[in-house]
Amino acid sequence: MPSEVRDNANHRKYIAKDPEENEQREENGLRELEGIVEGPRVGVAARFAEALRDGAAAQLASVSEEFERLGDLVAAVDAAAHAALAYRRQGLRGSALGCSTRAAALAEQCGASTSALRQAGEPLPLTDREREIVMLIGEGLSSREIAERLTLSVRTVESHVYRAMLKTGTTNRDELAALLPRPSA
Repeated sequence: MPSEVRDNANHRKYIAKDPEENEQREENGLRELEGIVEGPRVGVAARFAEALRDGAAAQLASVSEEFERLGDLVAAVDAAAHAALAYRRQGLRGSALGCSTRAAALAEQCGASTSALRQAGEPLPLTDREREIVMLIGEGLSSREIAERLTLSVRTVESHVYRAMLKTGTTNRDELAALLPRPSA
């Protein structure tokens, strides 16, 4: 496809007719900046752009953690939200819910709101009792301890845990507990 050059506010911009070519140019530009600009942020931004382009959910989640380590919570929120959306497109509900919970917790920390965060926001499909049990799992209680605290049978607690895991697509108690933010001390 032919390309064109446009003058805009005293600078020239190369515009390809093929959107994929434009994406590749932007990605290459980030890679070039990585060699020029000091510090790790440009490299993380380049990995974010690549993962976003590829719809690579695990890489988006990883980039979110890198942004958080760098102290860029708004970018961390956005990357986690995009990871949730990518996981959802792949049919991995547990991972999607985990990333959207992480994005929401980071957003609450920094007061950010992004378009991806609003799209990724999804309420947990849990009953009040399931939510209560999941919170207790998050506190480290066993099924027996939860049963004693709530005056239920262990079997009933395990049934609630099983249903909550089915609804959320999680595969173990730790993943399930991670879906609910822990109350601040």
